[in-house]
Amino acid sequence: MTKKARTERVVLDLLNEHAAEGALPTTIRFLFYELEQRGQACKPDPSDTRKNRRRSVGWPPGSQDITDAVTRLRSGGRIPWTSIADTERSLARWAFAGTVAGYLKDRLAEATINPWGHDLPPLILTESKGMAEVLEATVSAYACPIAGTKGQSAGFLRTVVAPLLADARRVLYLGDHDRSGHDIEANTRCTLEAEAGVLDWTRIGMTEVQTTGIEPIWKVDGRDGAGDWAWEVESLGQARVVALVRDALNERMPEPIASVLERENAERETVEAALQQALGG
Repeated sequence: MTKKARTERVVLDLLNEHAAEGALPTTIRFLFYELEQRGQACKPDPSDTRKNRRRSVGWPPGSQDITDAVTRLRSGGRIPWTSIADTERSLARWAFAGTVAGYLKDRLAEATINPWGHDLPPLILTESKGMAEVLEATVSAYACPIAGTKGQSAGFLRTVVAPLLADARRVLYLGDHDRSGHDIEANTRCTLEAEAGVLDWTRIGMTEVQTTGIEPIWKVDGRDGAGDWAWEVESLGQARVVALVRDALNERMPEPIASVLERENAERETVEAALQQALGG
């Protein structure tokens, strides 16, 4: 097999695994790090002076090779376009209906009761914007706000995130286990605590314990050129990351999420019947 065909095969096999685990959509970043852990993808060699070091010379493929393979698979119809989340672009749109009652009926499926009782749902922050996008579907049932800081941040944290941290809202954090990752977390926490006071803050990944059995990568810090081993959250695999977030939330809930959803569905049916009557149905 050619390198292109072989790369497409390992990417397609991994996407099929994600589909079987209910872990779609995913991101190219998750795919790359999972393949890297299996020895089926590689980071650029720091000594490589080529213009595009992200495309490897031989096997295993580099991150650009993985991106190219995903593009070919999507363009050729071998995987749905919706299998991959585009975390860098967004579209703003607004819902509407002919009447207010009609609007409420159309949006009733989104109505959510607070599963945390009198407390605010925990805020989930991730170092990676793409990870936050992937986790949205998981945390939506728990009504947890989630955001990716995309590295060091200042204005976004102060103007968008800090206002959410009222009434002792807990923070659950996911970031890489390396110098840069811990610096990003420290900046994020320090910035938010300067605005909102001392926070109930827990790093749920990547932790020292979770690095066991995970192959680290050599990462060069762009700030000073120093190199060190790094364990990135995505190397745990998407299914494991989703599971650890879900477990962290379940451990902190005042009642099982299944009970909350059952009560929510019952209330929704009652409201739907009243709206149907208001609409003359």
